Amino acid sequence: MIRCLYILFFLMPLCVLSQISTTNSESIETGQFKKVKHYELADVTRVINENEIKLRGANNLKDLLIMETGAIFKYDKIKGWNFLWHGSAKNNIMVLIDGLPFRTYFFDENDPQQIPLDNVLRIEIIENPQGVAYGSNAITCVINLIFKTAQHKVYKPSLKLQGYYPGSFYSNVSIGRKTTENFFRYSGSIDAFSGINGTDSGRVLHWLPYTRVNNQLVFSHKVLQYMDATVGFNNLIEQKTQLGYPLPASFTAYDREIKYNVNTVFASLKGRLTRYYNLQADMQFFKYRRFNTLYLKDIVTSTQTEVNDTSLNDTIKYSGFFSRIVLSKNNKNNDFNYLAGFDVTTVADSYNPIVNKVYQKNSNTALFAIASYKPINRLILYFGLRLPYNTKFKSKPLLDLKLNLKFNENFRLKAMIARSSKSPDFDQIFATYLTNGFSIKRNLNLMEEDIISYHYSFFIKTKYFTAEPGFFSYNFKNGIELLTDPYNPGRLVYRNVSEKKIIGSRLNFMLQSKYADVNLRIIYTGNNHLANLYNGMFFFQETYINVIFKIPLYNLNFCYTGKSISKYGYMAIDNQKGDLAHFIGKYYLADAVFEKSFNKKTISLKAGFRNIFNVKNINAYSQPIEYTGKEDKTNYIIAMLPGRTVFFELNINL
Repeated sequence: MIRCLYILFFLMPLCVLSQISTTNSESIETGQFKKVKHYELADVTRVINENEIKLRGANNLKDLLIMETGAIFKYDKIKGWNFLWHGSAKNNIMVLIDGLPFRTYFFDENDPQQIPLDNVLRIEIIENPQGVAYGSNAITCVINLIFKTAQHKVYKPSLKLQGYYPGSFYSNVSIGRKTTENFFRYSGSIDAFSGINGTDSGRVLHWLPYTRVNNQLVFSHKVLQYMDATVGFNNLIEQKTQLGYPLPASFTAYDREIKYNVNTVFASLKGRLTRYYNLQADMQFFKYRRFNTLYLKDIVTSTQTEVNDTSLNDTIKYSGFFSRIVLSKNNKNNDFNYLAGFDVTTVADSYNPIVNKVYQKNSNTALFAIASYKPINRLILYFGLRLPYNTKFKSKPLLDLKLNLKFNENFRLKAMIARSSKSPDFDQIFATYLTNGFSIKRNLNLMEEDIISYHYSFFIKTKYFTAEPGFFSYNFKNGIELLTDPYNPGRLVYRNVSEKKIIGSRLNFMLQSKYADVNLRIIYTGNNHLANLYNGMFFFQETYINVIFKIPLYNLNFCYTGKSISKYGYMAIDNQKGDLAHFIGKYYLADAVFEKSFNKKTISLKAGFRNIFNVKNINAYSQPIEYTGKEDKTNYIIAMLPGRTVFFELNINL
């Protein structure tokens, strides 16, 4: 069975991500190291430019990712959104903001809903392993958000007001000033959601009223002619509430309140030293705080009393530091170019800095180098090597080999093999208890999970359309999972798990004309990533379509984005009887946005619908081995979840 699947996926590739063929999307800056033509890379890359971000009405990174192919989503009531790219485990993707990691891969607190997009110039989604350049956890995808700086167009003050019916409001004010050598920007946003009683908040999948405030200050100074020195500060304050159900035969209920306060200071120096040599130096420091408190509420008077129980309440305080220096040589007339650098990452527990005489601190440093070589005019080879060292667990060298072979002007072959890794997170290294009362016995011999992956795609580009079908395969080894201690049922233990695999095929098709852009993407993936838990296979398939119609005469645009996801798998219930439980989950998401601009986009109005199709979720059904050929629907659990239906936005650009 497995062998047949491998043959099927290899011979019938369906697809991969590409990018829109616009001027803004022609070059990408992978991790901000240097600009490269996207079709000359061996990586599968999609660029979402500023116009598409605005037209899709997205306020934060979650709004975009949830509609992207490959992004199966999962929501944690406390930690927020996680994306299981290509059906793998969470935290297998890395988010970069101007080349800097969004917080860090050392702990599990990265919610993309907390990243606003108001001042983003474009977003690059690289659907291949990038561990050599960015380190552990850059396995299935790297997402790089590029903000406006002094090197970009003049930035004008703007005001944005957005509302949903029912229950949501978003506003942003941005003030910028650009001179010959300096650039300044302040951006502040308020995102509030009141909740919808008894149903769902749309794409959140859980009813959680929240208020989120983001403030950012950025100052950029042009050094000489081709270099920017940038400093900035970002603050996030968020509060959300889980409202509990009343206790039986009483007028009381348990509510949970979660508060976040995150402060980040960053600085960078980026640009050309000489005609062929470039320098990039980055520094980032953050303090992350999360307060999780349980309240007993009288539902008649609405008075709340804090529950003083450490097993039910928890406080997390982390501080982190990241720095990187990269020197690169890029001479178009030379067949050999390279970049080399090192980075240092440190994360520490600020709330409990020492536990049992052990400092709750984890550091990682690494040297890395990437070289490109053109043995012939039609072939580009990329070689990468990373040598990491960690203070708390065993690290392994990371490497990759990529090629881009041009058969003619319209047809290319991309291929790569990479060795990546996934590091134990902060809790896996230091945790001593869980909030559900279980204690943890830590594995003292933790090491990075080892991932070997293979990728290929065929890049086809003509005047009006771009297509890229391809195939990918991941092999995970020596991962970590939580299991019940066989000698103490009240204790959980970490254990290195056995091999896991993911195989899949994907297709991207892009058609562009003066009045319309059409983007179709499909992914079909099978994996046994959950085999250690469910003793079976897990599959998912996705279909995505994005259609944009433009009527320049009336300054009118229309954007429709739709996505369909199907997940299914099985597990053995009884090894002797051979009974199987089959799991199915299906999701249908769609957005439609209309935009009308006035006075050359000084004022623009948008209106539309979010989540046009309800989310349908078929959880599970049971199927015995004596199956007669008809589905037994008595065990289906179907949830129809209405979302945020009406959407309205006003933009004023002075």
